[in-house]
Amino acid sequence: MKNNSMNKISLYSKTFRISVFLKEINKMKKLICLFILLFTGLLSFAEENDIRIVPILNYDFVSVENQNYHLPGGGLILMKGNHSPLWNENPDNLMVGAVYKTTIINNVPFDYSNVFHSVELIGELRKNRHFIQGLISSYSDMPFYGGLHTTYSQIGYGYQFIRREYIKLTVGAALGFSDFGFDLPNGGTWPLLPSPIIEFEFTTSLFNLLFIWPELKTTIGPESRIRMTSTVKLEIWKFNDIHDMLFDCILWYRFFDKNFVYGDFAGAGIGIKNSGLDFTLNEKGNYYNTHYYSLFGILDAGLLKVSGGYIFYSREFYGNSNVKLTGKGWFIGAQILYQF
Repeated sequence: MKNNSMNKISLYSKTFRISVFLKEINKMKKLICLFILLFTGLLSFAEENDIRIVPILNYDFVSVENQNYHLPGGGLILMKGNHSPLWNENPDNLMVGAVYKTTIINNVPFDYSNVFHSVELIGELRKNRHFIQGLISSYSDMPFYGGLHTTYSQIGYGYQFIRREYIKLTVGAALGFSDFGFDLPNGGTWPLLPSPIIEFEFTTSLFNLLFIWPELKTTIGPESRIRMTSTVKLEIWKFNDIHDMLFDCILWYRFFDKNFVYGDFAGAGIGIKNSGLDFTLNEKGNYYNTHYYSLFGILDAGLLKVSGGYIFYSREFYGNSNVKLTGKGWFIGAQILYQF
């Protein structure tokens, strides 16, 4: 009798998960239809105003021993002006972007949502040596409307103090608006926190370095077909332990050199990385995040980028202290990006 009850509960749980997954797929279909309608009108507007449009579609699937993740998403970027000026030219450009991704998790505790949303809205204006940036983001089961702690907003200004052929430096400050955990005596929370704006770029034919706080990117042999790229990102305000330092390191072979008519736009590589997802729940003080380390291969064809590999370590965090090892597994991902 007990086994029959357990089987019924298990069957109900699986049916519920499938139902939630199908509902999310239907939502994605509606969003895609709406996106196509808006995009058609946007193309006409962009053509008249010299605006370049970059739509993005992506899908990732992660499977480990005790967990599966589906991550469909997409975005839209609008650009105006020259975003790659020569070092002796004054920048004059504008970029506005919106990115959305749904994360569907198969196995979570009963009191946790298994559907999370990642939303980013960003705008950047560069005029001569001046830089203005605005950002609104939310990573939560209830983005934006889940409360101040589920949303982060920022506005900042920077000034380019150095602009030489091999080196550039922009420094400024930004003011963030969110729930940073600073409680006030009256029971409220202090919602403002300053952060630096730092952009440092050093470029040579042998080595490139780009630091945009809090992310560091390097390239060894940037003009060679065989090159190595690496990225390291550590958000101090989200730091719990060393696993929160996200990184990737890739050894590339580019199919074409820089003299090719379209540049060295395509290539293949192998690498290692630590990827992660971090969500703040609607219930204040509670969150969910996961990390996985993997060895992977990647094919970059310009329009299409495909990657996949072996996950040799993964874990989940529920709340402040409930850590769960989720085992080994694999992942695959694809991204389509095109500039109109």
